[in-house]
Amino acid sequence: MRPMRLPVAPVLAAALVTLAAVPRAARADASLLLASAASTLGAKATANLVNVPYAGIGVFASRWDSQDYGTLTGYGLRFGWNVIEPLGLEARASYYESKNDDVETTLVPLEAALVLRLPIHRFLVPYVGGGGGYYFKDAEYQDDAGTWKSSEDVAGYFGLAGLNLYLGPVSLFAEAKYNLVDTDDDLRWRGDENGANNSLDGFSFSAGLKLGF
Repeated sequence: MRPMRLPVAPVLAAALVTLAAVPRAARADASLLLASAASTLGAKATANLVNVPYAGIGVFASRWDSQDYGTLTGYGLRFGWNVIEPLGLEARASYYESKNDDVETTLVPLEAALVLRLPIHRFLVPYVGGGGGYYFKDAEYQDDAGTWKSSEDVAGYFGLAGLNLYLGPVSLFAEAKYNLVDTDDDLRWRGDENGANNSLDGFSFSAGLKLGF
């Protein structure tokens, strides 16, 4: 009796198919695992990227369009602390100067603000708030009779609205603020004629960057 012989071609074809199928399955499983891990890590990285606390320090450039002292330009610092989510407390110090109609003015505001963030987007977060401050103003007037100087340390208050753009631990911000600053130590109604003649009231616009911690 002759030994039974298996068909060579079909056996080789089946073996090749089996060998080829195993690496493809392994590669598919590995690719699936890598994709899942990358997705998880990416989601965590994105969450950490935008989870920036309100606390931090910032710098900004600003323009103040006042009622009677023209346009003042300057710069300043902002320090923020977390109160309760989404409330933050800020301390601000800035410096402004201007020259308008023969009047040279310097202004140093020291301010505190309570800010409410509106988390309607992961990266773009608007905010609103308000506060008060103390304003150190020096003005120098020049006319035909000579040079006149005036210095005042006065109180004031303001409302604000702005927008934060989060870029990891650093955020960019832009802000509009309306300021009401009196002309002596007593806050008076804005319609007071004497106050209106030397008023710093008006909008200010700021933009800068902040480092969270």
